Amino acid sequence: MKNLTIFLVCLLFGGLLFAQSNNDSILVRPKNNISINLLGDASLVSVNYERLFVINPSFFITAKLGIGYNEEFCLFGCDDREKYLTIPQHITGNFGKGKNFFEFGLGGSIISGHTVQDYTLYPMVGYRLQPLKSDKLNFRVYLQYPVTGSAMDEILFIPIGFSFGYCF
Repeated sequence: MKNLTIFLVCLLFGGLLFAQSNNDSILVRPKNNISINLLGDASLVSVNYERLFVINPSFFITAKLGIGYNEEFCLFGCDDREKYLTIPQHITGNFGKGKNFFEFGLGGSIISGHTVQDYTLYPMVGYRLQPLKSDKLNFRVYLQYPVTGSAMDEILFIPIGFSFGYCF
């Protein structure tokens, strides 16, 4: 009888207890980034907005859109290089823990100007330092290589890029 009473009391009060709320990084990680890219993304420099779609604390997806600047590729004797407006974008997956993430995905850039090809597509892989709280800085370093057309013949396409940004 004593065991039955204990069982009923635990059952009654156990149903009234609530689980502790889990306030981990999935809830507090900032969802928006404004960043400056140096090199990479078919741009010499670009300003970007990025949105994070957090799936769980160790995986999120990013979507980015920006506007940038590039010049005509020329090795010797180029006095008047063609200037280009670039519109980089990407979708990447990010695996990691805490602030450190491995980034992989697909990017592309619209290249506005006198080019044979006005869009360049490239796979990308890199490292991302993404803070857990708002009002902090993030950092990315990534590699990419164009898989479409003759982008490297017309523009200065640098296969490594660096990004510094503000999270909110």
